[in-house]
Amino acid sequence: MTFRPAEIVFVRHSETVANATGRYNPSTLNAFSKRGIQQTGKLTSALQKESFDEIVVSPSPRALKTVAPFLQRTDQVAEVWPELLECCHQKGVAQLKPPSPQIRFGPRIEWPTAFDSIFQHRFGAEQQILSPTYADGKRQINLTRDLLVSRYSGSGKKVLVVGHSIHGGILIGMMTGRPKPRLANATPIRLTETAPGQFRLK
Repeated sequence: MTFRPAEIVFVRHSETVANATGRYNPSTLNAFSKRGIQQTGKLTSALQKESFDEIVVSPSPRALKTVAPFLQRTDQVAEVWPELLECCHQKGVAQLKPPSPQIRFGPRIEWPTAFDSIFQHRFGAEQQILSPTYADGKRQINLTRDLLVSRYSGSGKKVLVVGHSIHGGILIGMMTGRPKPRLANATPIRLTETAPGQFRLK
């Protein structure tokens, strides 16, 4: 059988007030800065010049809002993956804590009803994944990588993935075998499959 390489286009969400100010709290985490609003518009226009076979996105509001205008303009639907939620932000001693004995799940993933036509749950994956330790987060990112490889390796598909900075950097590092890249807001990073389950930065 002929190998058909997959292409993954990873995009970190647009800039939030938290990103712009360094102040992280419930009111700043998912609110776009003025620059973030502009980035979303530019990203939407840029993505419209491409064609994607599938689109997957983190359940965080900032990720959903980043890709929503593109989905609405192109009449497409994205699948929401709990595994793409940001993680591995712990520092210092918190990084040394062992993982939970098993994967822990939180509340059901929800979004505004206005988005019901553009987002859908992945079958059997409707709850948030809780990763209270760095080790839990690494396990979550491993799950993300395994999902991407099992679903798309050798498929020839072009997949848009919308996620986060830390999670995305570690994920891309895992998939390419290179140091994790620094991800700018709303800037596509392209990975091309070179062999089954192996990717390089394009």
